[in-house]
This record gives sequence, structure tokens and C-alpha cells, in this order.
Amino acid sequence: MKKIYTRFLSAAVVLSTLLSCNLELSPTDAVVYDEGSQIIFTRTDLASFEAGVMSDYRALHGGMYDAIEDLMLDEFNATVNFGNNYGGVHRTDDSFTSSDSYIESYWVNHYLVMKDYNVLIDALVGDPESEEPNPNIPAGTEQLANVVLGECYFVRAEAYLNLVRRFAKDYDPSDTESLGVPLVLHYSLTDLPKRSTVHEVYAQIKNDLDSAAVHLAGVAGEVGAQYPTIDAVNALYARYYLDIEDFDNAIAKAQEVIGTGKYALSKSATEMEAEFSNDAGTEAIMQMFGSLDETPNSLGVYTSMVESPEYGTCFRSMFLPTKKLVDAYGASDLRRSWFSTTDYYTDVNGTYYRGNFATFVKFIGNKTFYTSDTPNAMNMAKPYKIGEMYLIKAEAQSRNGDIPGAKATLKILQDARKGTVTSGSMASVRDEWFRETPGEGFRLSCLKRWGEGFEAREGQTGALNVNALMTGASYTEKSMAADDYHLVWPIPAGEIRLNPNLEQNPVYGRQ
Repeated sequence: MKKIYTRFLSAAVVLSTLLSCNLELSPTDAVVYDEGSQIIFTRTDLASFEAGVMSDYRALHGGMYDAIEDLMLDEFNATVNFGNNYGGVHRTDDSFTSSDSYIESYWVNHYLVMKDYNVLIDALVGDPESEEPNPNIPAGTEQLANVVLGECYFVRAEAYLNLVRRFAKDYDPSDTESLGVPLVLHYSLTDLPKRSTVHEVYAQIKNDLDSAAVHLAGVAGEVGAQYPTIDAVNALYARYYLDIEDFDNAIAKAQEVIGTGKYALSKSATEMEAEFSNDAGTEAIMQMFGSLDETPNSLGVYTSMVESPEYGTCFRSMFLPTKKLVDAYGASDLRRSWFSTTDYYTDVNGTYYRGNFATFVKFIGNKTFYTSDTPNAMNMAKPYKIGEMYLIKAEAQSRNGDIPGAKATLKILQDARKGTVTSGSMASVRDEWFRETPGEGFRLSCLKRWGEGFEAREGQTGALNVNALMTGASYTEKSMAADDYHLVWPIPAGEIRLNPNLEQNPVYGRQ
């Protein structure tokens, strides 16, 4: 599966992601697709196409896809060992341009897999005007085809939500003109699509979710489901409704998932370790497959490891949690286990420290994926967890004016984490999002939704004292106003060169 994904990326260097001509769908063979042609002949073919789509989906979770926006904002400080990884993203200075490789990869890879989603959707929908059976649904595969079609609608809806959250302004019910991202719903060699509006993109997300809900209605949720279920659909609905400020429906969809009673918050150190280190917890509404042959994307940007003859396995972290993040938790809060001060020494330019400052170890890795005794920061990606549903519900309640309801919802999460119980104000809701989701790729969408920026990302005192951090205006003193244009990512310059119909976001050039 991973080799196919790599070949996709190679093709992207040569051709626009919206125009490339060969389409690899099945795990082992390239498929050249002609619109309306039959591409599925047997149940094995159908299962193979499904596996290819889910491999695409897994590839877009964890690693870079979760790290970019959190490293951009106020959760982490670059260390002297960071080697300019995510440098433009972290500094958002003149080096952050429309040619930034991380931003380009995020865009490119989402549109590359979108072709797979679109081809399979079109194949399974068939010609609605034809009275003949759809040749891409072999006899006896109708039930499987129905589920696969629902899965494709689900992953496409999520892909467009991911894109519009990052490359466009926050959804404003009164603003029907702001540009979102191109809506590419059918495979085409020749189209040069323009950007649809934010409202149009969200309307398409709703259409896909409605379709997914119909086709996956009979697919019951379960903890750690590797494929989309109706609970995952409702979790994505909850995100969607929160974004468009339909708070009643956001509450309803989040509660629908919570109300299943299937997903339990971790309430002890043992349960936290099972959830976040061993991928064997009870919180994941979805949890991506992983194995030694198909390892998850790594978050080693936080916990890079090296071997020292004198000190053994040591951290050489590229980024450390900010003082604000480390200080956000009460003394008894279980989430403090995400920050290690004594587990390993840390190498800072050849000098080793232990106990001076905290390293972010939330994703230090599942031992299943270790190839030695050294942690490798690989965990099975969990795109939907029950904690997010409590946060969405509490935020929607608070923004609806139901402060007591928001407090009660937050208290369930806070009690489970042994955290400090707060009010149900939006300030409390914002703080709980910050405490619950560091490193998970939510920070940008949260700040945009709230219309907020951030103040200087002060480093931990111990890290500053031993000169472990990059300092200055673009690092520890960095701040962003709520209207900072960097909060909307640039359309990649390479895409604009290949498709002149794409309009760049304000201020960014065509680098």
C-alpha cells in the first residue's frame, strides 16, 4: 500500500494533482480509468478497491497531518536541534510562502487520494438513467457495494472538511463570497477547476455526509473501528455542525455518539497508557490499522531518539511543549503523563539534561511498531475519539447560552481526567480544548472558529536556562493576532502555475 502512495507523490511533482492521468486504485496494479468504464468484475476486485481507498485514508492521518498546525501556533517551541524541520510553518515569517513543502504536501496528498474516492463513487453509483444493472456491482456484492460507497462518501467529506478548515477563512453564515477550495467530484483529465466558496464546500460536505449516513446506517460503531461506521459519521457531522454554527445539531450529533455508551473516557494512569501509548484503550471511535509492514505515520518531531554511549537512549526533540501548555494542567490531572521530565536524558547540542524541562511524550509510540528497544513515535492514528465529542457538545452548549449544560458536559471530561472542574463559559471550553488535544491537529481550526490569535509562546524556564530553545521574535516571542493572514494557509504556488484558475489567498505571493 505504501509503495502506491509513494508513486502518487512522484506523479505530483510532474503533473497537477487535479490533472494527472494515471490512477492507481488497487493495492498492486495501476488502473487507467475511462469515465463510465467497468473497473470492478468480482467481489475480490471490490474488496481490493475498498482496501486501496482505506489505505489512502490512513496515509492522511498522524505524522505531518496532525503536526503542521500545532507547530504553527502556541503549543510548541522549536529546539536548537530542530534542524529547520517545519521551520517556515513554525516561524510564519518571510520564509513561510506559498511554496512551503509541508503546506504543498498537505494539499497535494488530499487531492491525490480524492481521485480514488471519486472514481470509486462514480463506479458504484453508475448511470442513474440506465435501466440496466450497474456492471461495477457484481451479482451478490450489493450489500458490500452499498457499504463501500458509504465509506467513500465519508472519507471524501472528511477530506474536504480538512482542506477548507486550513486553506479558507472560517465559515461565516453571512459571508457567501469567501473562497474555499476546488470541489473536484469526478475524475477528469482536462478540468481546471476554480475555487468554490466556503459555503459551497460545506454544502458538499453535508451532501456527502447525508449519503454516508444512508449507506452506513447499518454499520454499527465499535471501539477502535478500522473502517467508517455510523458513529464515525455522526462524529464528523458534529464537527461539521460546530463549524457552521448550527449548535443544536452539533449537540445532537455529539450526544448521539456519547449516548451509545460504547466509548469510555480513560480514568486512570493505566487506562491513559492503554489509550495513548498502547493503542488498546476505549476512547477511539475510529483507530487506523497499523502493523510492522504498514506502520503508522510517525510523530517523532516531538520525541526523536538517539543513542548515547554514556546515557543510553536519549531524546533529541525537535520541539518542546511551551510553558503555557505544560502549566495548563493541575497537579492530579492524568494528562500530565503526556509530559516527561525524567524518563530519558535529553541531548541539547551534545550536553545531556534530565529533569530540567518536559518533553511531549503523548505519542512516544506503541511498542508493537518498535524495531529495537528505542521508541519510534508511531501510534495508530485515531481520527475520532470520544473526548472530542464532549468538547464539541460543551462548546455548542456554551455558545447557545446553556452555561450550566456546558459545565456539566465539561465536568464529565474533567472528572475522568482528574482535572480541575471549571465553569461552562467559553473561556473554560477553550481552555479544555487546549488541555485535551495538544498534538492532534485541532488548534488552528479552534482559533479560527473562536476568532482568536495567541500571545508569545514562552518557553519552559528550564529549557531556556540551558539554551535548549530557539529564541527571538519568530520563536519564543512569536504571537499572532486573530486576523493574521497566516491562519489561512496559502494555495500552493505549483498548483496555481498548473491551474491559473486557482486564486491565491490574500497577501501570499506566487513563490
